[in-house]
Amino acid sequence: MIVWIVGIAGIILQILCATASGTGLVVGFIFFLIGFGGMKRENQTLIKLWLSKDTMMIMGTMLVVLIFFLIAYWNVRLMGDTMFPGLLGSAVRDISGKQMLIAGIASACWTLLMLYWLLPTVFDFKGLGLKPQLIALSASAFSILFAALHMD
Repeated sequence: MIVWIVGIAGIILQILCATASGTGLVVGFIFFLIGFGGMKRENQTLIKLWLSKDTMMIMGTMLVVLIFFLIAYWNVRLMGDTMFPGLLGSAVRDISGKQMLIAGIASACWTLLMLYWLLPTVFDFKGLGLKPQLIALSASAFSILFAALHMD
């Protein structure tokens, strides 16, 4: 019973992470395209605009968020496969449990790296509040906990 509660909580938190990061990517890309038209100067070529510091910072931030989105999606898919294996039964459950542990550890490592080094230090992004940080870290923790409980 506890495995189901941890699994459902982990799926909900990972879905929140995937939804928020996916929405951020779409909105960020739209605003980038809007701002990119205003950045164009007559004396700058398109290559210089793409290689400018501002464009590289925006693309770097979006790449970090894209990787976070893909890891969150991977966790949701694996947790769903582990909890609801379908017709294949325990073989899928065993394989998914081992992959879930790897995905949870990858999620935790990337989340810590992203929140506390890449975004604030490298890309100078300090706008993320405490609640999103706690949700992202809790999602990783629930993924690892679910995998550990499931593999017993």
